[in-house]
Amino acid sequence: MSSFRHRIALGIAGADAKVLSWWRALCTLSVLNVCLWVAVWHFGPVSGVHGGLQLVLSGIYVLVCAYRSVLPRVDLERLVIVDTRLSSIFLGRTAATVAEICFAIQLGLLVHQLGAHAGVPWVQSAAWAIPVFMVVAQGFCWHSVLTLNHITQAVESMLWAAGFSWMAALLGVIALDSSGWVNSLAIFGAFCSMAFVAYVLGVDAPMYWRRYRRARARGQSYMRLDMGAQDAWHRRVHSGNWAAWKADALWLTPYFSFGVWVSIAMVCVPGA
Repeated sequence: MSSFRHRIALGIAGADAKVLSWWRALCTLSVLNVCLWVAVWHFGPVSGVHGGLQLVLSGIYVLVCAYRSVLPRVDLERLVIVDTRLSSIFLGRTAATVAEICFAIQLGLLVHQLGAHAGVPWVQSAAWAIPVFMVVAQGFCWHSVLTLNHITQAVESMLWAAGFSWMAALLGVIALDSSGWVNSLAIFGAFCSMAFVAYVLGVDAPMYWRRYRRARARGQSYMRLDMGAQDAWHRRVHSGNWAAWKADALWLTPYFSFGVWVSIAMVCVPGA
């Protein structure tokens, strides 16, 4: 533990003031988010099989986001703030894969629950296509992490956008066939889903496309999967320079805040 604290101290010692402030904010968020999940577990309106499943899935997502908040990294650039073995890109990506699949299942389960409340059986069945988009996206993400090819990272982002677009469409159908809190939640969910799609199309995917083109212009050679796995396990580029982090901080910050709150909020949606 003392060695870990020493590495954290070394990692942040030479960091820019902006990096230091951002990292401290992420650490604070991680603690608050874990406390919020525990509060929902003990005092929240968690009931039935759906509530229990949402609670477990959310717990995994919250814990992984806390781990990744304390030890942030940028996968393809192998960028880390704290240079420790626990900051391994391979470890972080593995944890993120598990967490994102859990989150994707949560989204499918949410639409399934709302479809049951609205009495639209076909929407309940169609809801399971949502996590399928996001599970397939994990394969493209791993390809980009191991080969260092940003184009498949852009494909991953587009698959998430497709999944959220499908979710927005299903929530729109639910909104038309429901009333009360189900109607309000469906409308709010559809709006948030389309806001995320707009973000991916306007910010996330173009960022990865620009990185792909810059890499091609530099004549970057891509790694074989086995070599990439070793590289992702061992190589870490320590940096406390805000210029290196600011582009990715734009998506990491809402990921570890708003994304976590959505995950916890889904625990409170009652099953039909």
